[in-house]
Amino acid sequence: PARIVAATVVKRGGDVAQLLDLEGIAPDGEGGFWLASEGRSDRLVPHAIYHTDAEGRIDREIALPAELLDNETRFGFEGIAVNGNHLWMAVQREWQDDPRGMTKLLAYDLTDKSWGAVHYPLDAAPDGGWMGLSEIAIHGDKAYVIERDNQIAGLAAVNIIYSVPVAQLVPTELGSVLPVVTKTELRDLIPDLKRWNGYVVDKVEGFAIDSAGTGWLVTDNDGIDDSSGETFFWSIGGVQ
Repeated sequence: PARIVAATVVKRGGDVAQLLDLEGIAPDGEGGFWLASEGRSDRLVPHAIYHTDAEGRIDREIALPAELLDNETRFGFEGIAVNGNHLWMAVQREWQDDPRGMTKLLAYDLTDKSWGAVHYPLDAAPDGGWMGLSEIAIHGDKAYVIERDNQIAGLAAVNIIYSVPVAQLVPTELGSVLPVVTKTELRDLIPDLKRWNGYVVDKVEGFAIDSAGTGWLVTDNDGIDDSSGETFFWSIGGVQ
């Protein structure tokens, strides 16, 4: 199995950064990183974007505007990707201003500091569960998202990588009617998750495409809370 050989501690003002729930990371192309933190206001954890240098020191913090925070839920950012001068974040589930079955792909313009979004159509939720996004990555002319239910073992029904044309990622003003992107299935991940002969875990939460075009996936073991405690890391080969 893969072995962790190094770690970078995220710091603020020289100390280990507090009140973070980091759910997404993307290189900035200059040695630093963009981080997406999923907020939870009842625990004083803000929904936010952070930039760090190569050593993990936070040097920029981007808060969400009132138009978003007025409708927040605790199911926030689950991934971040860079496309030109835009940061794109996948919001896990519907917020209060979203139609049922639609969640947002949010955009932040690094040049004029404006926010925009498009809507992403979720698959139908299984009985007793919900559907949501858990990652976004951009490579070439496509964005890739992981869409999954929150079920495990024999109840798990949806754990899929979908692609969305980058040409459809046109940020629309918040509060307006958002365009709905189209999605195409790239890979069903449930057969992958059965390969290790344990039960199917739900939290495939990391996807990256390397310079050779190879896709890599990793799960979040959630500290064994409703999980087997295993962390799976694997490649799906070339991504088109």
